[in-house]
Amino acid sequence: MRPLCVRGLLAGLVCVTAAASSSAADLSELVGGAVQKVVGDCKFTEGPAWHPDGYLLFSDIPNSRIVRVNPDGSYADWMRPSGGANGLMCDQAGNVYAAQGDEQRVVRLRSNAAGQGELATVLADRFDGQPFNKPNDLALDADGGLYFTDPNYRQQPLSQPVEGVYYISRDGKVTRVIREDWRPNGILVSPDGKTLYVANINQRKIMAYAIVAPGQLSEPQVLFTGDESLDGNGPDGMALDEAGRIYAAYKQLVVISPQGALIGRVEVPEKPANCAFGGEGNRTLYLTARTSLYKLPMKVRGMALQPLGPQGSLVALAEGDAASDAPADQTVKVELEGITLEVPASWEKQKPSSNLRLGQFAIPAAAGDPEGAELAVFPPFGGSVRQNVDRWIQQFEPQEREMKATQGECPQGKYVFIELTGTYKKPVGPPFLQQTEPAPGYKMLGVILSAKNGGNFFLKLTGPKNTVAQAAEAFRKSFGAQADQETRYEFNNE
Repeated sequence: MRPLCVRGLLAGLVCVTAAASSSAADLSELVGGAVQKVVGDCKFTEGPAWHPDGYLLFSDIPNSRIVRVNPDGSYADWMRPSGGANGLMCDQAGNVYAAQGDEQRVVRLRSNAAGQGELATVLADRFDGQPFNKPNDLALDADGGLYFTDPNYRQQPLSQPVEGVYYISRDGKVTRVIREDWRPNGILVSPDGKTLYVANINQRKIMAYAIVAPGQLSEPQVLFTGDESLDGNGPDGMALDEAGRIYAAYKQLVVISPQGALIGRVEVPEKPANCAFGGEGNRTLYLTARTSLYKLPMKVRGMALQPLGPQGSLVALAEGDAASDAPADQTVKVELEGITLEVPASWEKQKPSSNLRLGQFAIPAAAGDPEGAELAVFPPFGGSVRQNVDRWIQQFEPQEREMKATQGECPQGKYVFIELTGTYKKPVGPPFLQQTEPAPGYKMLGVILSAKNGGNFFLKLTGPKNTVAQAAEAFRKSFGAQADQETRYEFNNE
């Protein structure tokens, strides 16, 4: 049918089919202004995601970067290289989840002390022992899980036998939930958590699956099929408002009711690839379209962010893997200059953030904690045990600060083990500025290890107390210590 185009939104253009022209008023009740360009000069934009700290992230895939857009319109690279990140999603705790297509995995990202994006943990990088095809888009649910699509856009043979859809539970288990004979792309979980929407991009369809339980779906129904001439291929990415209406990136932006009825179409200067709500009051719809990022003022709010997604481990073993029944037992031996550690595989070995460190590891957050912990290893640099412990004590506010000191001996030498709990003076910004911010409910485990081959090495594990407490046993095991063989340490012995 010929489209009926309704102008009057400045540079914006709202179109509906002539047969559904009565829905034009419905669309005008949703859209509050014109489409406006925010960022240009990209190669191919995707994955817009609103961060709860008040800024937008989006992917520029060929440039392998994630861009941060601030409320004043300024923007800069947040993470580069990004592993070919495509779809992005944030939770209320500020975690950023990414489908890293080039790395063939789904990860959780975080901001470092300098405000740049970095890898926090790998949530899934294989299934049945094989890599994924090219993870594309993702959606969180209210149970702490994450659905993601895995089409094959690598122009190489399939890594998996199908172009499927997978679910990562909050405890890290990966299952394949859809294995249809079509290519999945964008994906959404409805505001009430009862329906999973998946974009069938090659057939112009949006598929709907009733969610029976987390990661368990009913047989699919076709919710909507795009018009071949008006909508072309698609949809690609999609977004939801708080009432469950779907905003889908076809040749233009197509707006659909929760029941699958066409509400209308909004023209975008470039063919859109994805969209997401954000901005003040969650009333702006951001659209990534080829070389640019656009925004569309809205009269309705977007669906709220989910509280928390899966925190995961370094490699979330998938259902069917030989070792999937005991991922917590996996360890990796790390040789550092002067000492050897055997750490859980879930502790991501990172490049040390300063020349003063021998090693550095990121530890996944425990359930409910907003972020993970960090283990830093330092070489010998003098001073008595008392002097070095005093430095650690001063990193906590004196109010409600608690400390415990024990001592022991392990195959690598004698050690003093310090536990500090309270409000941590968390470093922020560039290290040379020595700026901190209070972080209540933190815990530090500090070790001074007098190695048999000489020198006092320092190990410091710091983070939210639940995460640190959960990691305490593995931390001791990493250098060969045993808590039940430790005795109280008296500083007056020095």
